[in-house]
Amino acid sequence: MTDNFQIEEGAMLYSKSSAYQVQYLLGRGSFGEVAQCRKFATNENVALKVMRSWQCIEDAKSEEDILRQMKLGNCHLFNIVLWNDSFQYKKRYCLEFEKLDISLYEFLRKRRSMSLKLKEIRAIVQQLAIALDFLDVVDIVHCDLKPANIMMVDHVRQPLKIKVIDFGLAVNNSAQHTGETLQTLYYRSPEILLGNEFNGAIDVWSLGCIAAKTLTGNVLFPGSDEYDMKSDKLSDKARVCDGDQESFLDLMTKMLMVDAAQRITPSQILQHPFITMSHLSGDSKSCSLVKSCFGQSSDNKEDDDLEVASSSTAIPARQTENGGLSSDEHPTFAGQTAKKKRKRDGGKTTKKTPLLKRKRDQAKSCSSFGGSSSAKKRKTENLNEDLEDSVNKLLNKTVEVPSKKRKRADEESCPEERSGCKSRKIN
Repeated sequence: MTDNFQIEEGAMLYSKSSAYQVQYLLGRGSFGEVAQCRKFATNENVALKVMRSWQCIEDAKSEEDILRQMKLGNCHLFNIVLWNDSFQYKKRYCLEFEKLDISLYEFLRKRRSMSLKLKEIRAIVQQLAIALDFLDVVDIVHCDLKPANIMMVDHVRQPLKIKVIDFGLAVNNSAQHTGETLQTLYYRSPEILLGNEFNGAIDVWSLGCIAAKTLTGNVLFPGSDEYDMKSDKLSDKARVCDGDQESFLDLMTKMLMVDAAQRITPSQILQHPFITMSHLSGDSKSCSLVKSCFGQSSDNKEDDDLEVASSSTAIPARQTENGGLSSDEHPTFAGQTAKKKRKRDGGKTTKKTPLLKRKRDQAKSCSSFGGSSSAKKRKTENLNEDLEDSVNKLLNKTVEVPSKKRKRADEESCPEERSGCKSRKIN
């Protein structure tokens, strides 16, 4: 076998079940390449993630284990990319996925303001909460949620339909990974920054940062303090009605709680008024995508461009008291959730919806601060007050930006965005 095989247009790859012809490159990184290929066995376009180094191949096999576990739970029905197959070819390890469109990061860059309207943000947050709710059920933490890892299914015909990709850093036993540097810098949670124990709450933190970026066009925590800061007016498109603004701010604050034990869970996000729109009763301009997800309908013509997304939103959370995944509707989860629920409840059977909830004792172990409970509470309250002030500035049409000329603080200017093969230990 040769070791100089190149992924380029027209190149052929072969698995035991099919031949693949590279149509064009979708991306390249230190791990290898991602290419759109024609799969001859089914005559369809797929995405191949091709690993080129031995270390990356080992990482790819770990990712495959995660993907296989999620596929057993029908993850593609919960806004997560569908993995089809894996194979090795000429010292390259290939992961085959369904072909999606552009990333949310690219989608935002196509907007003049690099931002979304609040009703569009609602649709994005709702779908991501469904994905994170699913990951909670199967005990997987994504560990790298960011706009570049959120793909539009078809940004023309299904404008706001999204799926989560790239589980290269995902873990299903977070205790074994304490101290590792996970998550892209701008979306990194306090517990990861401090090298503490963590759980799925780190993905909720990332979701909060993503929500802020989609509203303002800027990252919420740019990770730099050497510049003089000044106030800058946001685009008119970021302006929202008072009721929606208050609800969005409340959700943002709960997603960005510094203490992971107090952070809102994905199932609770799905019940939040910003998602259910209970505070907008009678408002005909509410997002029809989210209305459809909760069994409502809209006659507002302004939202017709969102209707196509709602028609293919993958079996969203049922509107129950928990607002989350239902093992009754999805039997795959019944065994897992019931077993975990019995363990949590001391073997007793309850009548509550069998949705895996974040264990309070596990969440408390992920607390970002040590010391006495009263001191910890005061410190957490102070930090969260500062954070709420920061979010308020974003929503009140002012955001702190550097006064010196520099590139917009986004993924391209952040070296952490260029993912390697493996996370590294904090020294």
